[in-house]
Amino acid sequence: MGNCITGPSSEFVIYVRTGDRRNAGTDANVRIILHDANNHSSEKITLDNFFRNDFDRGKMDQFRVPSKQLHSVERLGKIARIEFWRDDSGLGSDWYVDKVIVENRKTNDLFVFPVFRWIRPGWHYIIKHLDTSLPQFDEYADQRRMELEEKRKTYVFAQKAPGMPAQVKSMPPDEQFSNEYKWDIVKTKIQLIATSKIVMLTSGNWESLKDLRNVYTDHVFNLPSGADRWSNDLFFGLQRLNSLNHSLIQLCTKIPEKFPVNDIMLEPLLEGLTIQQAIEQKRLFICDLKILEGLYVRPDFVLCAPMALFFVDSEKQLRPLAIQLFQEPGPDNPIFLPTDHSLTWALVKMWYNSADAAYHQSLTHLGFTHLLMEGVVVATHRQLSQSHPIFKLLAPHFLYLIAINSRGLELLVSENGWVDKTMNFGIKGMFELIRRGIEMWRLDLHGTLPEDLKQRGLDDLSVLPGYYFRDDALLHYKAINKYVKAYVALYYDTPEKLAEIVRSRHGLQNW
Repeated sequence: MGNCITGPSSEFVIYVRTGDRRNAGTDANVRIILHDANNHSSEKITLDNFFRNDFDRGKMDQFRVPSKQLHSVERLGKIARIEFWRDDSGLGSDWYVDKVIVENRKTNDLFVFPVFRWIRPGWHYIIKHLDTSLPQFDEYADQRRMELEEKRKTYVFAQKAPGMPAQVKSMPPDEQFSNEYKWDIVKTKIQLIATSKIVMLTSGNWESLKDLRNVYTDHVFNLPSGADRWSNDLFFGLQRLNSLNHSLIQLCTKIPEKFPVNDIMLEPLLEGLTIQQAIEQKRLFICDLKILEGLYVRPDFVLCAPMALFFVDSEKQLRPLAIQLFQEPGPDNPIFLPTDHSLTWALVKMWYNSADAAYHQSLTHLGFTHLLMEGVVVATHRQLSQSHPIFKLLAPHFLYLIAINSRGLELLVSENGWVDKTMNFGIKGMFELIRRGIEMWRLDLHGTLPEDLKQRGLDDLSVLPGYYFRDDALLHYKAINKYVKAYVALYYDTPEKLAEIVRSRHGLQNW
């Protein structure tokens, strides 16, 4: 094993964190050289603790520099980079390293070297302190190029249905859940199955809406707060603002011709205002689910493509004024009002929420979030080195995204899966709706919160009181925007560096 790390206490200690990934641990021989900022180097140091199994998956190992090699490290200044490698000996030589830390206990200095790589046998990896640099300034371009070439073999683009966002062709091993994470999922599933059995035994038959409350027993589920107000108009208004699908509502500046409400219809609901006066006071709002029109639905099922008009009353509460369940007005497609029979009005709101759920599940949730971001993940791995500052900024947000998408598409959005069994339009309709949404979605508009709010007439915080999604999301957006700008400016700090983005020489434009 050469110079083994044993013996008396050392002022220099090297810590190595092996990743928590399948087959991440290694039995290979590992060696390291420390280099300081003045190009002074230590001797070759073998990382090994006698009578101990080093480099196990998910473990942090500690190695003291042996006394006979202290002279080679004590003359070093601040450690600027490490050079390490492994052979292919042992039963399992594959190795994934999260990070290496070098500690100088005499000066109390810590030098952190993020790795987050699979280590190939025989290749001398050189990692700089904090390992962050733009590619045009990387001294180790061959290593960077080799790693990107390897990534492009596993992160391959594919379009899994016509018009759908780009995804990964097959899930790379590095994107798998760890065993612990999978175990949690299995355990949760077992608990939910057991819970559902209890509910089936205790809830009885459902013969009315009231019977649904029997599901919510104290020893299984607590009764949700919405159980007593689900049919309430104020609650229906709140669902448009701060519930799952909060980004459809917009300021109404003109009543669409296809939605022929008039002052006579709405006179009891507008607190003495005309429609035009309500528009001028910015108290009228609309949701239009036109994108659902003509969508495929399963045999014997119906999916509406509704429009709904809302009004902010004198107490600054959003109330529904009118709902039309399909796009084209006519005798068989009336406008429903809160002044209609209470059961009719409740049923109309349920039909609206069925359409709203179809939009939310397909676009707000799956299409515009999970699936769009998967393409970003694949592009990032293919074009940006792990040493690139933009990669480091984004990587934490990619954790398990591809694995979650793969699991979801396999179990939920698949033939005879959950969507096919429980939603009006099945996966055929869902995929078509995603295609329609992706075709019109723009990053600089729908994917940029201030621009999205401006397009919907809601960028003025005095308009539409109670829109807490907007108010809170803008605070998050501003904080994130400020942080990201400051971070990026650390690296793109001159006009020349910014110009490199446009010239496409170093990967960011490719990304």
